[in-house]
Amino acid sequence: MKRKICILAICWLSTLLAADDMLTVAESSNYAKTSLYQDVMDFLYRVQKKSDLVRVLPLATSSEGRMVPLVIVSRDRVVRPGDLALYGKPAVLVMANIHAGEVEGKEASLMLIRDIVLGKLPGLLESQVLLFVPIFNADGNDKLGRNRRDIGPELAGVRYNGQNLDLNRDFLKLESPEVQALVGLFSDWDPVLTVDMHTTNGSPHRHPVTYSTLLNPNSDKALGDFMWQKLFPAVARTLKVAHGYDSIPYGNFVDREFPEKGWESDALEARYGTNYIGLRNRFSILDENYSYCDFRTRVLAARAFVASILSYTARNIGAMAEMARRADRDTAARFSRGEFVLEFTRERLFDMTVKSYEFAKVAITPEERSKNPSWTGEFIIKKTDVQKDYTIPYFSLAVPVRTLPLPAGYVLAPHQGEALANLKRHGIRVERVLEAFRAEAESFVIAAVEPGRNIYQGRVQNAIKGHYEKAAADIPAGSYFIGLDQPLARLVPVLLEPESVDSLAAWGFFNRVIVQQWSNRPGPYPVRRLAQRPLVPMLSE
Repeated sequence: MKRKICILAICWLSTLLAADDMLTVAESSNYAKTSLYQDVMDFLYRVQKKSDLVRVLPLATSSEGRMVPLVIVSRDRVVRPGDLALYGKPAVLVMANIHAGEVEGKEASLMLIRDIVLGKLPGLLESQVLLFVPIFNADGNDKLGRNRRDIGPELAGVRYNGQNLDLNRDFLKLESPEVQALVGLFSDWDPVLTVDMHTTNGSPHRHPVTYSTLLNPNSDKALGDFMWQKLFPAVARTLKVAHGYDSIPYGNFVDREFPEKGWESDALEARYGTNYIGLRNRFSILDENYSYCDFRTRVLAARAFVASILSYTARNIGAMAEMARRADRDTAARFSRGEFVLEFTRERLFDMTVKSYEFAKVAITPEERSKNPSWTGEFIIKKTDVQKDYTIPYFSLAVPVRTLPLPAGYVLAPHQGEALANLKRHGIRVERVLEAFRAEAESFVIAAVEPGRNIYQGRVQNAIKGHYEKAAADIPAGSYFIGLDQPLARLVPVLLEPESVDSLAAWGFFNRVIVQQWSNRPGPYPVRRLAQRPLVPMLSE
């Protein structure tokens, strides 16, 4: 009798939730439109009202005053990070619309939230708690226009947020309220895996879904190997067999005129979200849906891809969580004994088959000249209608070119408040030195500071050249020690090594001290390296 009542209740709930008011804007418009911010919020609140599996909470307030929603989908009615340990379930995060013109992830994530509640994707909540941020760039979303060259929708939002920043370049400098809050979520909720949903154009091919993961050479190799060798092959099979969609690793032809040369991914820097997450010892997936597919295909393929991922994590989240914890332990115990990669090159990771086309070299006409950038030259490479498959090397393996031995930790000089606040926002352990001491230290001697020629992401980036010198140094009280004996140690040299392309110095955090005022002569670099932990009283900030 109880089983019959339960089945009737599930059927009643499914009927209730399948009403027209539970369709997304994309579905109700037959994939002619994408949802506005208020459409998203209304949809989420309708789902929350009809199911106690869903909670909608504020993640952040955008610079233009919009609430960025965090959606928790949990069988156990989880509402706070501490509940994860209570129920013994790790979290998985799916985020979309970081670039608000790339809209299919937003629509797909709304459909997934609804369909999980409807029972159309059974088993996903047994071993994990699902977190969704369906409209991360809330400000950019409603700035509708013909902002993209996708095959639908006609109108979409813009790439940048309300501060005119690309949020997928803000993971180290942390200047946007959205990314600050997201990094806080990483610290508080500690998702084992984060899926970041995008749209890509680039080299023409016939796969609606492309993917990548943590690629930065300073991340834990075992985590990346697991993604390429275990998760992606399994998810790709599910996506193809269960849903009918092809997928390949994200990238472009090395040379479109000669596709046989290979396929490459060039987004290996730490500033990108999926690489940043890898430096935190967690798994990440970059989902890039192919813009030359029509909008309906992109939405449905994106939904199927994430559903396939969540099906995999539902079966393997325990093992993945243990791998992440092991990476934390290994980083805290051994990272400082290794080398930090300052420069790298891309080499072959494996071979892959790209379903694409034959290409033709076409002269640019005078009428087309204004439509192409100046560096294009006299010809462009256009795809033909002839389909062709290429089995070629995939160049996405970061191989070190220049490395630097790591210290036990770094000392930040007093009165560097902007840098200190940044380190703490990342969740990095920082300790204030309570007594002055003298120690042998490595000090970076700046030979040149070369500001960039253009403003990039609201800042003029610096290229800093110089070398380290070792000598006894007086460290004043009020300095800050940042040891590498901590789980987030992989982030520390990225931020504090002056020659790191994403260091705080490169982003201009130390501009007031690294160049002497009223001159162009280099000043002192306000960070030193220590070979051992200071033996003086220190207080955790």
